[in-house]
Amino acid sequence: MCSGLIVRALSGGASQQFAALTTEEVQTQSVNLAFVRGDLRTSSLGATAGFILADGFTAAGWQKPYDVRCVYPFAVTPPGTSGSHGCDLLNSAPPVPPDWSSCAANGVTDATAWIAHFLSNGQNVLRQCSLSAHITPQFYAAIQAHEQATDALAQTPLSLLIAAWNPAAPADIPIQAFYYDVDTPGQLLQAQRYQMQYFTATGKWMPILRVRFAPGQGMSFGFDETEQLDEGFGVAERLTKRYADTSPDCDGGTKAAYYCDGVLIRVVAIRDMPIWNPRADYIARDGVSFSYMRADAKVTSLITGRGGTGFIVKEFGAPSAQTLVMKCAFPDDAGTGGRPDSCLSPGQTLYCDALGITTYVAWRGIRCPFRVTPAQFELSVTLRRDYSGLAYPWNEQTIKPWPPNIPEKLPLEAFINVGEGGADARVVQQGYFNVTGRFLPIIRVNPAAATGQIFTYMPADQIAAN
Repeated sequence: MCSGLIVRALSGGASQQFAALTTEEVQTQSVNLAFVRGDLRTSSLGATAGFILADGFTAAGWQKPYDVRCVYPFAVTPPGTSGSHGCDLLNSAPPVPPDWSSCAANGVTDATAWIAHFLSNGQNVLRQCSLSAHITPQFYAAIQAHEQATDALAQTPLSLLIAAWNPAAPADIPIQAFYYDVDTPGQLLQAQRYQMQYFTATGKWMPILRVRFAPGQGMSFGFDETEQLDEGFGVAERLTKRYADTSPDCDGGTKAAYYCDGVLIRVVAIRDMPIWNPRADYIARDGVSFSYMRADAKVTSLITGRGGTGFIVKEFGAPSAQTLVMKCAFPDDAGTGGRPDSCLSPGQTLYCDALGITTYVAWRGIRCPFRVTPAQFELSVTLRRDYSGLAYPWNEQTIKPWPPNIPEKLPLEAFINVGEGGADARVVQQGYFNVTGRFLPIIRVNPAAATGQIFTYMPADQIAAN
């Protein structure tokens, strides 16, 4: 077959194994697939996630050929007791393998005869005869018959039966991609579960495609790199690269370093879900605290007492629907919870530049905020870099609170798992997915690890694997 798509629609939930056979398929030793093509009126596959097989020629080239036994013009689930591996619903004369179809035995070889036969059987899909998938005119007759039926029937796909695969050998199934229906909430996660199962079984990543049915236009397909489970490896790589970049500023000195290098990270207690919303007390003092991790910033731990999850935001120079505003920076934990505006302490009126602060020792006595100009922000980093008796293993930056309940607009790059924070991180990831329908990877963060190993991605940490 060189046209159309052969699709395995899977209706199971979280426990569904993509390679599993149904009870009926085990009995008939045939797998029931959907055949769809652009010139058909099919508007649903019957399930909103599954996988797409390669065409017959490609599958053979992969050394994964499949044996098509017969085709039904309308979607049907042959009972396990039906004859000819599910190709005979009518107790017809014995077939002549490898062609297991039943229509010829009933005097049906073209679309007109098939429709007449179908009408004589009360248009009961369980009383269809199956056409040959080996004889080209008969296969085309199945397509023609499909289009001559009522809209209700024509909205279903053709049923294609192939010889059953071995569920214990999923690598032998000629899968070309997994898919999910973008108009059905939650199905990306189901497709990711299948993608993860395939990776676990084969060690290879198979892409996930977005599928949409448009009235009168059939199926359309799309691909989004950020929806793939292996996207997390790319995120970890980008974080590692930014962490290693110690450039003192960005855009030729016109913007501070956090616009292009370093990693802004926030640890948040799971009790504060949704963690992407600023708490009321942060809004009251006009500041949300982050740490700025960079190879020369000497951040060897993240703030404790909040559990082991939180999030990372993208560099400020990255495009975002919601712009974040940096207010001030500190070379150490500055106790911003006690600062009315999260920058100046009670009684303070001046920033560090106005006080001439250029060393950590001088700063420690005053604990003034640094402005976020390119030079002053960099000074807040180098003060910490050049001192060996730091009070805290992390620094602190204050970002102005953003509006609540807009997670899809925030420049979030990843959720984090610090230490034993994996379970909490998955709660956060699931909550984010429930609200936005988007995948944001969980990244393991170990500030004390060697450079290059601080940010790591593990597919097994994601909700799709649990």
